[in-house]
Amino acid sequence: MKPLTVTPAVLLAIVISIAPAAYQVKSITASTSNAELIETGGAGTNFAMTEADYLTLIKQLAGSPVFVPMTKKPDGLSPQARFGVNFVLEGRNRAWILDGDDAHGYIFYADINANGDLGDDPPHRFELIDGKYSLRLQLPAKSEDGAETYPVIKKIVIDRIEPPGQADKQLALLMYGRTRRRGQFLFESGGSPLPFIIMGANGIYNWDYDWIYFDMDRDGTFNPDVEGYQISDKYVNIGEVTYEFAVDRYGRSVTLTPLAEKRPARAILLAGYPAPEFDFVDLQGVSRRLVDYRGKVVLLDFWGTWCGPCVASVPQLVAVYEKFHAKGFEILGITAEDTREQLTAFIAKSQINWPQTMEGEKGPIATLYRITGWPSYFLIGEDGRIVVAAPGGEKIDIAGELAKLFIEKQPF
Repeated sequence: MKPLTVTPAVLLAIVISIAPAAYQVKSITASTSNAELIETGGAGTNFAMTEADYLTLIKQLAGSPVFVPMTKKPDGLSPQARFGVNFVLEGRNRAWILDGDDAHGYIFYADINANGDLGDDPPHRFELIDGKYSLRLQLPAKSEDGAETYPVIKKIVIDRIEPPGQADKQLALLMYGRTRRRGQFLFESGGSPLPFIIMGANGIYNWDYDWIYFDMDRDGTFNPDVEGYQISDKYVNIGEVTYEFAVDRYGRSVTLTPLAEKRPARAILLAGYPAPEFDFVDLQGVSRRLVDYRGKVVLLDFWGTWCGPCVASVPQLVAVYEKFHAKGFEILGITAEDTREQLTAFIAKSQINWPQTMEGEKGPIATLYRITGWPSYFLIGEDGRIVVAAPGGEKIDIAGELAKLFIEKQPF
């Protein structure tokens, strides 16, 4: 009998035949459903101004490449007409006008064609729904090169809100522009489809801060802490395979491309899970590692001297550090977008006595902990596990949490 000759083609067939069933040998692209407007939470608040205040504001915005100032008003505006900015379409900030009152209703003008003339765009009338004046718009938008058109959905609600630092409520527009699109992946290996959702705003879905959610356990829900990935995360482990995911700019599809080697599983940033390890060099040039603080309670403080709420929280951090440091409490500061001069001057002025390191907005530690707002905090227990996670700028009661962790033992 002749010996078996194993050619490269035969060898490849053998490798494929014994590969894990979950392995996907080529990219998968899944299309998405039509966009659904998210009508709760996340609305931008845009205060209505007098024309004089608007003209003062646009002087400050002059020169911005994305701002389109109003050059002409519609005819026949009433004395109640109010003006504003932040009507965003195609990445450009356009002017708007609100005219009317509660008794007679409201008309909305927006510079949809971005030529500065609000009189050549069609006006839109608000409807009174559940006691609120509301307007829903579906507008065509063009890609940067003008070759494609994509839909933008907006909902605008008239409200009266207290501006920061003021007691009197002011007329304002709440603008809802966040949308989601749904789809599912079908794998060559079979098994249940993998549902997913992509999130975007103003018709765009692939900014680094946008989100995609994979229903890993196929339970019909999406746990943002476990199943949510920012576009900047780039990679996701599904079964035994790591995929690079790419979201179409206008949300029409998502593509998964398998990698030859599996990447480490992404850390779960929830209470009870191990805090991701990292090392850093502090301002004095000392190399440090998070693991070196095992046995102590550690607060990771993601902040910056440019961040008003961050600066406002410093006196509280100084107070809790002085109270609990001797008991085994440490703070590690990770600043974003600061210069060494700004940071060292602020540290000296504020009597900050804990280590600090500097990195960019998308620095390695901020990326590892998926920081989306400042200040952000992670409180880590003596065992290296997360006690409290607040990566999106949420407020936490640091003093209260520390009091629970450092309960003084009562004598027998």
